Amino acid sequence: MNSKTLLKTYAYFFSVLFLAIILYGCGKENKVADEKQKSDETTANSETKTNGTEKTSPGKELFYLKSSVNNIACADCHSDGTNSNKPLTKFFSNIQGANKRTSTYSGKFTGEEVLKNAGGATICWESYERMKTPLTAEQINSLNEYYGSVATSDTPTDIKYETIALPTRDKTKLKEEQKNVMAITGDPGRGAMEFNNACGSCHGNEAFVKKVPDIFDDFEGNEKSIIYNVRLGDGAMPFFVKDRLTDRMLANIAAFIMQQNKK
Repeated sequence: MNSKTLLKTYAYFFSVLFLAIILYGCGKENKVADEKQKSDETTANSETKTNGTEKTSPGKELFYLKSSVNNIACADCHSDGTNSNKPLTKFFSNIQGANKRTSTYSGKFTGEEVLKNAGGATICWESYERMKTPLTAEQINSLNEYYGSVATSDTPTDIKYETIALPTRDKTKLKEEQKNVMAITGDPGRGAMEFNNACGSCHGNEAFVKKVPDIFDDFEGNEKSIIYNVRLGDGAMPFFVKDRLTDRMLANIAAFIMQQNKK
């Protein structure tokens, strides 16, 4: 092989080698760019979940946590501003800004006790959701933080309602309530609809709450006992206040229950 041919061979070899290096470098740069883009997208998605509606704070998780005992969550009865489609939320106080209220649970908790009990959640947690262990201080703080995070400029400082169940169960006034409600001629037709809204989540064919007695199965009560349970509550059953469930509505519900019991 003469020197001229040898030079051409070397030139060809180094040209190929140089091209390979260039291609390798470009490929590596593209790979780094792709990885950076994926990293940026992951970070953006993470920020969206943190700053957007997908974020799940510890307090929100507790608020929507279903009890393993009876399948009830705080969010089934109380609104955070996004779950008002649940029928029971119209009967019970919302939790928006509850950490700023001067009193909750119809005066049962006032001042610093509001924060210490997460606006009354300590009672709901044990009495209604039947949780096996009390809320911890950390969980209470998380709930208070969530209450504040969902507050709006229109959120009322305090929510007042009329009840004979709190701060103590007033059985003297209950007799007056029973007399007033029983003096109203209830409409069982409307009562069926109102029963479904106020009672259907726990009682009825489409109830999602577990371990609740079927009130139409060998019901031995009467109108007085229905009014008693609705106005004062009983065990895991919450009380309904007059401002949200009126005497007229209660009379209709009682008429519906008594009608169904005769079938």
